Amino acid sequence: MKFDPTYDYGKLDLNIAENLVCYNFRELIINLITLSSPAKRQLEIIGIGAVCNEMAVDFDEYFTSVYQLYIDNNFLTQDQLEKFIELDNYFDERSGKKQSEFWDDFLLETNPEWQIVRQKAMTILEMLGMQNLTIEFDRTEEYKMINGVKQITAQTTKTKLIRKNGV
Repeated sequence: MKFDPTYDYGKLDLNIAENLVCYNFRELIINLITLSSPAKRQLEIIGIGAVCNEMAVDFDEYFTSVYQLYIDNNFLTQDQLEKFIELDNYFDERSGKKQSEFWDDFLLETNPEWQIVRQKAMTILEMLGMQNLTIEFDRTEEYKMINGVKQITAQTTKTKLIRKNGV
């Protein structure tokens, strides 16, 4: 199966297994790029919400829940899988109330544990040969006046993966 990370597999019929595997793997690459980015860029990419938690939830959804499909379709080698599992375990060790400061968005830039996450994610991207990708996105937000206060009611982000410098 040929995989192109810059192609939007969400445009295809996701009831077809190959399309769904490619879609999930592309979303995983987007997640890894986000995880490997500096804190300010992570905040920008995720937008409104619990950024630390959102990045970990996305990793869980696009890796932990479906990694066997990546293995079955030859998307991952054993060495790559081991690095993914290492990152997954790193998140698990910090889950829940074990280390609440790890999940604090205000500490995302200064908490050295997030620098470890960034490095682990970059290592995986390099092993996959996808370190030359970057994210572009278009975000729309909807607001309503609630009790005289403008509040966000919806946020939609369309994400694109592009190759840095056309490489």
